[in-house]
Amino acid sequence: MSDTEQAGAEGAVPEEMPAEEPAPADDSAQSAAGPADPGPAQPSAGAEADAVGAPGDRAAAKNAAANDGDGPRAAHDSGRAAPRRETGDGGDFTRYQQARQQNGLNKILRSAVATGSGSAFYAEQLSIGGDNGIEIQVLSVSSLTVAQQLDSHRDVDQQPQMAARLAAQHVLVLAGQPGSGRQSTALTLLAGCCSDDSIKILHSEAQGILQALCQRADELLGPGGFMVDLGDQPLKLSTVETLGHLARKQRAFLVVIGELGPVDPDRLRPHAVEHRRPPLGDVLAVHLSRLLAGHPGACAHQDCSAEHTAAFTARMLESQQVQRTLDGAPSVRSVVEFAEVLAQSIHSEDTSLSDVIGQWRDRLRRLAKQLLQVSTQTSHGPVLDPHRQAFRIAYAFFHGHPLSDVFEAGDVLSATVLPRYETREPAPTNHVFERELDQLIPQEMRASVDTTSVGGVDDNPRRARLVDEELMHAVIEVVWHDYDSLRDPLREWLTALVARPLERIRVRAAQIAGILLSHDFDSVYRDLIRNWAGDSAAYRQSAALALEMAAHDPRLVQRVRGQIRSWLGSPRWQFQDSAARAYGTLVGAQDVPDTLWALRELGTRQELAFSSSVAFSMSWLYLAGSPGPTADALDRWITSENDHLAKHAIRTLLILSRYGAGPDRRDRPVLADAAMADPDRADALVRLWRRALMGQDSSTRAWDQLRRWLLAADADKELAAFLETLVPRICARPLTLRTGFYLGMWAGRHPDSGTVRQLRQQLANGGPAPDAAT
Repeated sequence: MSDTEQAGAEGAVPEEMPAEEPAPADDSAQSAAGPADPGPAQPSAGAEADAVGAPGDRAAAKNAAANDGDGPRAAHDSGRAAPRRETGDGGDFTRYQQARQQNGLNKILRSAVATGSGSAFYAEQLSIGGDNGIEIQVLSVSSLTVAQQLDSHRDVDQQPQMAARLAAQHVLVLAGQPGSGRQSTALTLLAGCCSDDSIKILHSEAQGILQALCQRADELLGPGGFMVDLGDQPLKLSTVETLGHLARKQRAFLVVIGELGPVDPDRLRPHAVEHRRPPLGDVLAVHLSRLLAGHPGACAHQDCSAEHTAAFTARMLESQQVQRTLDGAPSVRSVVEFAEVLAQSIHSEDTSLSDVIGQWRDRLRRLAKQLLQVSTQTSHGPVLDPHRQAFRIAYAFFHGHPLSDVFEAGDVLSATVLPRYETREPAPTNHVFERELDQLIPQEMRASVDTTSVGGVDDNPRRARLVDEELMHAVIEVVWHDYDSLRDPLREWLTALVARPLERIRVRAAQIAGILLSHDFDSVYRDLIRNWAGDSAAYRQSAALALEMAAHDPRLVQRVRGQIRSWLGSPRWQFQDSAARAYGTLVGAQDVPDTLWALRELGTRQELAFSSSVAFSMSWLYLAGSPGPTADALDRWITSENDHLAKHAIRTLLILSRYGAGPDRRDRPVLADAAMADPDRADALVRLWRRALMGQDSSTRAWDQLRRWLLAADADKELAAFLETLVPRICARPLTLRTGFYLGMWAGRHPDSGTVRQLRQQLANGGPAPDAAT
């Protein structure tokens, strides 16, 4: 059990829960479920109670799945009473949230999933004077790649000003939408400041790469050009100015790529500029010309000449069909692919242009079908094809993950799940997973070893990299719609993956289930998500994540919110807990007042007294951009007459007390940072700490976390001054004697801590005022 999950379990004895009786499916229950769409998004509370059996009946199957990761899930209800236990198997809050950020599927979206910002918020544990442990990969860009980029690059707005700023400041931030050609522009700008063979890409899967770069500038920066892609991480002016100073010192030139929104060019001037994509017609023209430059010499057609290719290029650029296609192109990269398709049809009739455009639009789906086709015969016999097919599915689903995850997930599907649905005689003598990656994954599926895109031979660890990120969504669609016999194995496989010990595998499996919801909500919810929502904490968390992923489809937003409200009204505590977890996602952040009301309603219930899900969701809301309303709610909870609410508030304090205030102030607790600027927040923080330090279930961890705050203050004078005022208020009577004991013990363990020494001396000289806590 993790530290954060233990928040409500110390000194607690699991209680026996009575058997739950189904509630009648009346009109009020139906209206609480949300919109009146047919299907599983609006079941009554009684329907939810009937749908999933009590965990007591399914203990053996559930334990087997949790241990082996491949057990099938039961779906019947026994009606027996189940022992109530602490939901401590859902994973540590910090590790889980970091896994959510690393699984950036919200940034890899196809037509069925609307563009979203992802689960992006600062989620680094509070570190005190130690290394942040962020691994940064350095990828060298070849001179040939730079030359190819320069040959095909089209200038964007303000590019001369960008080049001048980079040359003068040694750092430049390009803020724009993904797919706008930011990387090509960055390489072009760097090539104008340094030699082509001295350009490198700095990459990290973790948050805070620029802060780590500031700390390790002497090691990572040197004469030459460097590019960093922030993804959807925020950026502050102080960080950019620090990087500029370090880059000048190291004679380096640094281009940072960020997204509009998290990176605001107006607040980062003069170091940042908004990057707009170049005219797509120009992009198509230059790539068509490059692709067809040597075509006449290699073409078998006798009448093929340079004049013929030039005429073809002119016709394509003047075609209204081509222009309409460009207007709907999602990115510069897609236009490059469109140019490749057009170049291959140079000798086709113009009347077939519609077919060529349709071929390009559906290229990923056709590629997915081609990759998953099972051959009738191979050199190793047809029995091996399902293994190869399983590994390709795993490779696509776990795009961006280490290859170890791909092998683990593929092995579960091939060796554990598929044999239950297939007849395999004789057994293969040579297992597919003993073969080389090149034999398992065809070249047209894998990204080329191109250092202009993150992920090549320099990956450490090696990762799965698709030729196009959207190919993953195409494979999901093809697997679900074109292979009917794969539906049951797919559901069982995702269920088994959710039981794996690695959070990143569980998060990705849940997100895949959420994408499936956008393709077939009724079926996927009925046969998969509903079972997860009534099971162990790991499965309940996955059910919440799946609904969050589905909510990125604008057609399903209201249906998802109605489903969560239905869980809230269910008499089963498992569904209530799933609702609490679902409110700690982007769905909850979309309507913070309603979410806080729902979490308060759930927090008052005896059924969730031993669960940390309410505290997890409150912590997520605070960190995700709603600190004010969340802090006000916690202050009301800590003074509430309902003892359960006070316990949830204490758990939330213990979770949030471990988080830093942001990338620029990692050693300053986020709660202390807010209280330093607002006396009301300081008063509320005093009330929270006092209840936590005196609580029978929370005092041990609360005192230890307070010690960490004091040690963090040794490197932050403003924080030290604040705590020297706040801590005496927190530790007023009846905590005075206990405070003296702990300060004495900490002084012995940390003799160099000035903050501990100052507070101990202050206590010895008279101690805090008796009424300071109020």
